[in-house]
Amino acid sequence: MKRWTTLLVLLGLGLFSALPAYGAYLPEADYMEQMIAAAMSGNREAGNAAQAAREEKLSAEGLDYPSVEFEDLFLLSRLIWAEAGSDWLDENWKMAVGEVALNRVASPEFPDTLAEVLRQPGQYYGSGAYLEYMRPSRASVLAAKRLLEGERVLNNPAVVFQSNGRQGSGVFLELRDDALGSTYFCLSNYMGLYPVTA
Repeated sequence: MKRWTTLLVLLGLGLFSALPAYGAYLPEADYMEQMIAAAMSGNREAGNAAQAAREEKLSAEGLDYPSVEFEDLFLLSRLIWAEAGSDWLDENWKMAVGEVALNRVASPEFPDTLAEVLRQPGQYYGSGAYLEYMRPSRASVLAAKRLLEGERVLNNPAVVFQSNGRQGSGVFLELRDDALGSTYFCLSNYMGLYPVTA
């Protein structure tokens, strides 16, 4: 009888050790969706909590999804909303606007964080105070999510300007809208700082 009890205890320990260790996250929860909702409503606390639970879930379950910082999702989606939030502008336009900001973060010409890039004097909204009041649309948040997960539409890290006028060392892409006119996506003045793209 003692042998059976020992065997059952060992078997039970083996079964329990094979189960994933769950912490504060719920396996069935879609934490990215919660982050998107928090960005749309401006709820930083909920967004950061969803990010933490998502990271725990990805790690515990060995899921191979890119890590996304809620603060970056929130900032980038507000920028996209401010610069290309019109509902008739397509996803590629929205993503191109966000991609320029991310290109700046990666560039040696600009600050190293999205928050610093957006608050740079004379760029975007300077102090960033204007962006604090933005509540981005779902389309803007989804475009930011795709960019932060690694998708690109411009595929050129030297595209670091986006404006209503030509600037830098040349125009990489011009997008035209009947209501808004032209938006130019322009190349850096210092092309030697960037890898050659095909």
